[in-house]
Amino acid sequence: MSDDVDVLIVGAGLSGIGAAHHLQDAFPGKTYTILEGRDTIGGTWDLFRYPGVRSDSDMFTLGYRFRPWTQAAAIADGPSILSYVRATAAEAGIDEHIRFGHRVTRAAWSGEDARWTVEATAPDGQTVTLTCGFLLLCSGYYNYDHGYQADLPGIANFQGQVVHPQFWPPDLDYAGKQVVVIGSGATAVTLVPALAETAAHVT
Repeated sequence: MSDDVDVLIVGAGLSGIGAAHHLQDAFPGKTYTILEGRDTIGGTWDLFRYPGVRSDSDMFTLGYRFRPWTQAAAIADGPSILSYVRATAAEAGIDEHIRFGHRVTRAAWSGEDARWTVEATAPDGQTVTLTCGFLLLCSGYYNYDHGYQADLPGIANFQGQVVHPQFWPPDLDYAGKQVVVIGSGATAVTLVPALAETAAHVT
């Protein structure tokens, strides 16, 4: 892959894969590269593994217009959405344009050259420099390294296990346990019913 491309896309999640598809469909002669900080495709839908994770809106709207959602469930679970994104990338050859483990650290625009100069940290820790005419940020709005931690006085004194949905342990056994979920947003709305299936009680 060249270090100078027409378009540089940051993020290989739902948005980044969609942007790449539209780009190569509308401008087949343009070159592009996707920089993905993690080691896999999927973004949010790969990162979040908590019980019950699903879309907040219907997939007929959230899905790609060029590859409509065909499953019966309009409100889809996380693994189904992840498969959908990955299959879309593979079918269109988009996965061949991705540089995994490349975390963008800096971007500078030159009006004189009409080019962006973008720096990223590669998997080996070295700084890689790329240039492009158009920079498209599809990196979402979550900090994948540090999920939001509410300031809860006394939480350090709690004797039970404290879990953040963004970093859900794959082997967490909550069957028969008393569970308290703090918050009432989209995550809680999807998490609570899933926990209630086997937990003793969910508050």
